[in-house]
Amino acid sequence: MKFTIEKNKLLTLLKLPSSIIENTTINPVLTGLLMEVKNNQITIISTNNHISVKSTTNDLKIESEGKVLIHGKLLYNIVNKLKETSITLEVVDSSIIRITTPSFSSDLNLLDNVGYPTVNFDVSQHIKCEIPNQHLKKVIHKLINTTNVVNDHTTPLNGILFDTTRMEGYIESIGTDGHHLSYLKTPYVGEKFKITIGVDILKTIQEQINDQNNINFYLKNNQLIVETNNILFNCRLIEGEYPSAIKAIETNQQFHFLVNKQEIFNAIERGIVLASADKKPSILFNISPKKLKLSSRSIEYGSSYEEVSISEYSGDNISVSFNAKYISNLIKNIEHSEILVEFTANNKQFFFKNPNDSNYLSLILPIRMI
Repeated sequence: MKFTIEKNKLLTLLKLPSSIIENTTINPVLTGLLMEVKNNQITIISTNNHISVKSTTNDLKIESEGKVLIHGKLLYNIVNKLKETSITLEVVDSSIIRITTPSFSSDLNLLDNVGYPTVNFDVSQHIKCEIPNQHLKKVIHKLINTTNVVNDHTTPLNGILFDTTRMEGYIESIGTDGHHLSYLKTPYVGEKFKITIGVDILKTIQEQINDQNNINFYLKNNQLIVETNNILFNCRLIEGEYPSAIKAIETNQQFHFLVNKQEIFNAIERGIVLASADKKPSILFNISPKKLKLSSRSIEYGSSYEEVSISEYSGDNISVSFNAKYISNLIKNIEHSEILVEFTANNKQFFFKNPNDSNYLSLILPIRMI
């Protein structure tokens, strides 16, 4: 095998496949990239037994074909540091690949590809779905932070629900960890599906979203193949029933108030300076007509207190505490100068919304009664 390719094109080809490789894997072949030069194109495949990636290009000069398994992150790091724009890779015997430029040469030992797993990227038997790009972007930006941040590929709470079956003409998405939740809906026309996609998968495809084209999703049983540009992702969907949240979202709330987004966000951020010293930083809301009093306390550092004006609240004075970091993230994601806060009682969920847009909302549970 021997070919010549531009450095930047090779880096683009290697970037995603090498990014999913796990250095601590007990199977040495999974630290490698399977590289095949055939039929006027080069294909790179990598897998961590959870996500598999295939990237291809025909923008190279091929002198001879072949198939090898190369140390993935090592190859990417070497290519990334080369100063020349053109690179040649050549297998010089059955166990070595040579990387050369006009001023550089390196021989890398190849891995044995006999035990490399076979990954199926054939979508001919799959159902094709299209998730609108703007919906997908907002899901990644607004919903991922409300899911569990754990290295568990089997728990529904470590994924985002995508559902086109419940509300005709819409795709709905929910992200939650059981304590706070974000919900998004977008107009949709296409195949009906209800799936839970892992956060790690969504983060992997994040950089591949193109404003001009929808990403194609292919479904078959519990397998998902994602196609974008010249890259394919093969992964398993998260099984199990996603927590029922629609009932809570659609419940009418007894009380509400309006507050300036920037004022409440800045006040919470100032409170976090002290609250973040604790393992579970909290901020106390004292809600009364016309005023929202925010206070935070740290056993080690002290306390802070601030008032923010509110409008349209006519209920009793109540006090309730929230996780400071959770509520800061929820408020930050609302795209409006004012925030509508809705609730029924201080031991129930609180909703944070754009008063002019019902397509996105966040929900948070109090962490304790005061």
